[in-house]
Order: sequence, then C-alpha cells, then structure tokens
Amino acid sequence: MARILMFASLLIASLTGIIYYSCAVTWFLFTFMVVLCSWQRQIDFLFKILLLTLPFMVYFIYNSHCLQQQVNQKNDKQHHVRGIIFPDDIQIDGANLKATAQLDNHEKVKLYWLFPDEKIKNMWLENNKVICFQAEAELTRIPGPTNFNQFDSQKFYLTKSITHQINIKSWYTEVAKPSTLLQKIRYQLHEWHSVGIHNAERLPSPLSANAEALILGTTPQSLYEDNPGVQTLGLIHLFSVSGFHVTFLMTLLMQISRRIWFPKEYTILVLSIILIAYFIFAGEPDVLIRSIISGELILLKDLTNKKIKAQVIWSLSLLFSLAMVPQILLTLGGQLSFALTFCLTFAQRLTFWQTNILMSLVSFPLIIQQQYTWHILQTFINFAAIPIFGTVIVPLVMIGFFGQYIPFLTYITNLIIRYFAYMVDLCATLPGNFVVGKIPNALAAILLFLALGMFAREAKIKHISRISWLVSFSVAMIFVHLPYHGEFATFDIGQGDAAVIREPYNKTITLIDTGGKVTFGEQPAWQKQKYFRTNGETVIVNYLHSRGISKIDNLVLSHHDQDHIGNAKVILTKMNVKNVIIPAGMMQQSSFKTEIKPYLRSAQVTEVTNNIQVSKLPLQIVHPFKSGQAKNEDCIALFGHIGGKNIFTAGDLDQSGEKQIANFLPDMHVDILKFGHHGSKTSTNPEVINKWHPEIGIISAGRNNRYNHPNKETLETAQNNKMTVFNTQINGMMCYEYSGLNGHFKVKIPHEPKTTTTAN
Repeated sequence: MARILMFASLLIASLTGIIYYSCAVTWFLFTFMVVLCSWQRQIDFLFKILLLTLPFMVYFIYNSHCLQQQVNQKNDKQHHVRGIIFPDDIQIDGANLKATAQLDNHEKVKLYWLFPDEKIKNMWLENNKVICFQAEAELTRIPGPTNFNQFDSQKFYLTKSITHQINIKSWYTEVAKPSTLLQKIRYQLHEWHSVGIHNAERLPSPLSANAEALILGTTPQSLYEDNPGVQTLGLIHLFSVSGFHVTFLMTLLMQISRRIWFPKEYTILVLSIILIAYFIFAGEPDVLIRSIISGELILLKDLTNKKIKAQVIWSLSLLFSLAMVPQILLTLGGQLSFALTFCLTFAQRLTFWQTNILMSLVSFPLIIQQQYTWHILQTFINFAAIPIFGTVIVPLVMIGFFGQYIPFLTYITNLIIRYFAYMVDLCATLPGNFVVGKIPNALAAILLFLALGMFAREAKIKHISRISWLVSFSVAMIFVHLPYHGEFATFDIGQGDAAVIREPYNKTITLIDTGGKVTFGEQPAWQKQKYFRTNGETVIVNYLHSRGISKIDNLVLSHHDQDHIGNAKVILTKMNVKNVIIPAGMMQQSSFKTEIKPYLRSAQVTEVTNNIQVSKLPLQIVHPFKSGQAKNEDCIALFGHIGGKNIFTAGDLDQSGEKQIANFLPDMHVDILKFGHHGSKTSTNPEVINKWHPEIGIISAGRNNRYNHPNKETLETAQNNKMTVFNTQINGMMCYEYSGLNGHFKVKIPHEPKTTTTAN
C-alpha cells in the first residue's frame, strides 16, 4: 500500500506540472515517473496507480480550464463588484490599503485602495471585523514582470487561483453577517486572528514580528527589513508556520493533557478539532495544509493504535494538498515543504549531520532559482539555530506574546530575542555570501535528483551521484558566470533611466545610471510608506545577481537628476562597486553629497570630461566638454563599438549638447541610439539624427508618465529617419545580446517593434 501511494502521489504531482506549467522540465519529470511506474511490470500495481491518477487528472484539467476562463476576463475600467474582506487579510502601509477579497462569484482578487484622509485610515487600522463591500472599481489582470528574471507576481498569484486585481474608485462597506453556523465560526476565527495581529503589532521589535510569524502565521514586512540575516542565511523557513510549529503545538497540548490526566482519546479528538481551527485562525495558508493533514493522520494513528508508515503519511498529505491547492508544487514554499519532508521520511538511517547536509543540498537548487545567492555558512548556522529556535526562541515568543500585559516579561523576552537576531545578523555579515546566479531549470532539476542519489543505500550510486553533482554544478557555474555573449540592456525602471553593459565572459560590468523615484513635495506623515523596496533592488540588483554578477567595474552617473541617480545608494550598498564615474563638477553639488558620498565605501570617484578616458570602460566619453553643475546640459555622453554596432547614450543631454558632439566628431556614425531625456523634445536634435542616421532607437520612460514622454516631435524624428524603436513602456526591458560582431535584440514583452510609437 505504501509503495502504491508513493508512486501514485509522485506521478500525480508530476501531472500538475504539465497541466499548469508545461515546459521541457515538467514534461521530463512526468515522463520519468511514467517510465518508473511502468518499470515495475506488475499489472495489478499499474492498475491501482491508474485508478488513483485518473480522477486527479480529470480534476486538474477541469480546474485548469476554469482558471483559464478566469484569466480571459477582459479588463474593465467601470466594474461593479461585491464581496467580503477578512480583517486579517488587510495590509495598511502609508495611504495604501491592500487585501485579498472574495467576490460573490467565489473568485479571489487582489484589492487596492488609497485612503482619502487620516481619519478613515485610523478607522481601518482599528477594524477587526469581516467587511462586506460593494464597489465601483477598475478590474485589471495582475501585471506580469517587465524585466528579465524579475519576480513574477502574476505567476505567483495564479498558483493561488488569483488572476485579477481591483483598484477601488468608490465603495460602500459594512460588517458582514454570517448566514450559517460554519460561516459564523470561520468569521469569528478570522476576527480573533486580526485581534491577535493588532496585539502583536503593539509589542516592541523584534518580538512583534516574531509573534506575528510564529504564533499568528503572518509574515510582516518588518521581519525582512529588521532581520536581514534571516533571509541571507536561509532561516526564513523557521518563521513560516509549518510542520515545525504544528508539531510544537501538538506536543505542548499533549503534555498539558497528560499533566491534568485528561483521557487520551478525548485529547486526540480535541486536538484534531484544534488543528483545523488553527489552520483557519492562521489565515488558511497553503503551506500549512501538509502539516495539518500530517498531524491529523498521526492523531488517527494514535487513536486506532495502528501503524501508519511515514511514506503513507507523506503521500496522503501530498494528495490532499494537491486536491485543495493543485498548483502548490509550483510555489517555492510547497516545493521546499514536500522536498524536505520527503528527505526526512527516508533519512531515518542517516546521522544528524548527514540529514542536515541532505536537506541543504536538496533545498539549494530550489532556493537559488529565486534568491540567486547562497551563504556557505547557511548549513552550519541552521545546525545551531534550529535547536535554539525550538527550545528557546519559540517558548520565549509565546511568553512575551501571552504575557504582554506584564511589562517586565515583555522586556526580558524581547531582549533575549533581540540578542539572537543580532547574532544571526552578525553571522550574515561574515565572508561567504556568494552570488550563484540563475541556474537553468534543467540543471537545477538534475542537481536535485543527484542530491537524493548522494545518500542512496548503494555505494556505487552514491559515488556516481557525488561526482555527477560536482560536474553538473561546475557546468552551471560556467554557464552563468562565464557567458560567451555580451549584452547592452536597458532596464524597465519606470520614469527613469538605467542600463548595463556586460562584456563577454563578464569581463567588465558597466552600469549607466540607476533610475530613481522623483517625489513632488513633502508627504504628510500618515501617507508615508514604512516598508518600500526600490526598483534599484528588485530590478537592477536582482537582474545582476541572476547573471552571477556581484561586482560592478564602472557605475556611470550621467548627471544629478533623481530619476538617474536615486537608486545609487542601493547599488552602492548591495553591490561591490569599483569606480563611480560622474561629470566634472558634480562632487560639489548637494545631490552628490547626500545621495552618493555617504554610501561609497571603497568605491573610487572619477570626475570626467571628454578628455578623460577611464580604463576598462567599454565606451568612450564624448561629453561634457567642461566642468559644470551636473545638470542636463552637463550630462555624460558615451559612444563606442559593441557587438558590431555603434552605440550612443547620453542621459538627459539636450539638443545643443548633441549638436556640439556632432560638430566635435564630424565622422561619427550611430547604429543604436538611446534617446535622450526619455524621448523628450528637448533632446534628439533632428539635424544630428539625420547626420548620424541610426537604425535603432531605445526609449526609457514610465507608463502613463506626467510628462507625456516620449514626445510627438521625437517620434516624428524617428519615423522620418525610418528607425526601429524599442520602448520600455511597450517592450519592457530590452537587451542587445551579441557575440563577436553579431548580435540581436530581445525584449521582455513581445511586441512588434515599429518605426514609430504613439505618445502617452
């Protein structure tokens, strides 16, 4: 029975891959499982496998069809909706409210609203009730990534069967009234959960974030912001409500029942109800399903005194999870949960150290596909942290949370937890945090299988797996860190500018501008967001890390405008920057003193004019001609030959500056032109463009920007010169990828490039 369930659950799991995310890797996994099942050559065995698989296959196909119909909904600017919002699903930051709403048609959507004033915000902050609403809203598909290797929120929410979002224009809200007893119980548990979250938020940091994560099952932003070492060292799994916490809860309640001489049968019955209630109370997270199912099966085993193998519990928990959330294995949380528990299921003969090494090797290819970095101390820190966490931190968090009305208890528990967090952050700063990069999916799958093979019973399989793992990892590192092609890539950074030049084999890395958010006037305190990650981190640093890049040879800042240097502090903090190149005169400007200088660390600053050339800079500096104030007219302009093409980029340089360059370099010819000032009419001199006669133009501008970039005049100039125009507003991130003298353009959002585009 155990063998049948194990094979069936793995086959059904592989089936979800080809139905919901068809690709070469998922088809390979499915084919592998089919061959493995067929290899058993037992008709009765195969018949039972087929009998278990067919209902799931029909269910997955039907569910996928319904999900596709949901995806195909058209955007609607005037959409009338009705639904409910659970209070523990609401997140408030500054003037922004976001939540997951359940509509009357049973569809889930992401909901966004801007508070009109501080009074209404405070009312929502105090709310602990389930809210029923009717609204006029704009319904749109959840946007996908617009940059290569960017986090795909569209795909992430699709795994939760959420395809659309609504932006509230006007609405009417009231306290929801349950219509059935079960609905009343569900509402009450969510309301108690909300009260618990609000009580946790009043605690001092880091006790507050720990209580929300470990007791209430939420993941507050402060957990990441205030504890950077937790993510760097891969300890974030300890703060997710999982089997660890369910086991802790079950063990605690069982011990209490024994102490008060409560009958075992009644204890098990109460515990089974508590587990379901806890699942609802914790916000019904997908990753908790496996733990709850496993817990219920263990309780059933204790109640019936029948032996249920660990493989059976694992297989049944997987099947139940897939029935409730078919795409759970397409999420990192689901992959880690089932992969690591699979290892534990078969690791009973392994030592403590071997088990932890196995779990690290299995989790490595899964985590690295999204995080791109790995700390060599991660395995050893987990060895030390897990027992301390289970025996000290979790009990202290419970004492601090439930004893929060006793100030002394709160102070002591918070002090100890803060010391633990400090030690974790200190370890994270130690040498050993390497940028691995994004490994091809096929190689990641191979590394996962070989990691399992390294701890097989047969010595020959172990030996072959270990050698093959090292070879595969070496191939992956060569593929990522020594690519034979180079690139000139323009990021979709919104209303700003940022581009990277990466020479073949990562010989040199040059980042030209960093983008940045321009703010107009001072926001009132109640409107300011407390937790905000810039696109310098989520787009630029993320992409560089995905390409295995940890250092930047040259950071060129064309001038001092915020939309070109605003994210420089993030780049200088997160990356190892060797040289910062700025236009002559910029060091005297206040923008440099506040935005650049405090974050330089070991980076060297070079002020340049066209007479100064920097070593290992792949392009020639052709502007400015003299020292200035780092304004638009003082921009650094770069020109050079890359991949068989002459490239010109000049920040926000105006038409006069372009004309000066054309006069100074009369024989200059441009193939790829980065339009100045985001396509503004203040740049792109028609006479100069006609003289240079570029073939391809690149526009970096934000969607629906207030400046109407690119301007009509610029687009007309491009059309008159029969240029092919790529625009970040339409194409997202774009990349000229080359090898030797040959190259081609690729864009994140496929769209036929035109000789002109319409202005916003």
